[in-house]
Amino acid sequence: MKIACVGDVGIDYYKNLGLLKPGGIAFNFAYNLRGLGIKSVSLISVLGNDRFSKKLFNLLKSIEINASHVQKLSGNSPKQNIFLGKGERKFTGYEAGVLKKWKLRKKDRDFIKKQDAIFVPLSDGMEHIFNDVKKINGPIKAVDFSQDYEFADFDKKESVITKNAKYFDVIFIGGEKKYEKAVQVLAKQYLRKVFILTLGKDGSIAYHEGIKILQPAYKIKKVVDTTGCGDAFQAAFLASWLENKNIKTALIKGAKRAADIIKTVGSTPFNFKMKNIIKIKE
Repeated sequence: MKIACVGDVGIDYYKNLGLLKPGGIAFNFAYNLRGLGIKSVSLISVLGNDRFSKKLFNLLKSIEINASHVQKLSGNSPKQNIFLGKGERKFTGYEAGVLKKWKLRKKDRDFIKKQDAIFVPLSDGMEHIFNDVKKINGPIKAVDFSQDYEFADFDKKESVITKNAKYFDVIFIGGEKKYEKAVQVLAKQYLRKVFILTLGKDGSIAYHEGIKILQPAYKIKKVVDTTGCGDAFQAAFLASWLENKNIKTALIKGAKRAADIIKTVGSTPFNFKMKNIIKIKE
């Protein structure tokens, strides 16, 4: 099975902890796919020419994520600033950096067409990439719509989800219970598509071919950090669903993977040393 993740890779900066970790939705997704045993995982992304990029390229190589379609441009790699309180993270500012001038090349599009499946998030700074990817035909396409997105408008009749659902096969929506009605409407309109509304500690709900399936979240004794839990859930769901097309099994796999990630700080176990970084822009 060949899966490509199109989107951001960069740095998560936990300012109050003095901690730097690799991050980015597409990177987190790819990392979890590899951890779940998917052998052919590729990342299509961009990095800057700062010291972050060398470390991130080395990390991708070490965990055997294909980075041959990760471009390197002049500028800063993306960075997400995070404040971590008692288990719950808060995003305190996103710096898109080189994401804003990143463009897909013909060889990137041709590569995407040869995959069994692709994943792309609609996230800050890469709307142009999202709009490019959604029109590529060939592989099964999965998308992440998160309420953390700067222009999320899920409660509107003509939301970013209603405008773009037709382009995708598996549609993840990270949000709240109040969005359930809107998701139900879309699920009735597109019966063959899979819609998954993730609700954090309240679990998830999937809709497919007129059937609604509920999945509670795993009970955790101590929540350390929710960063990357949604990405982990989605990666595990997609990997399982692609293998056997069983939605209930895929929901369980997703819930378990999210429960594993939530037990540690950051979306992955990797850390970067502060002393090796020239400058952290506050």
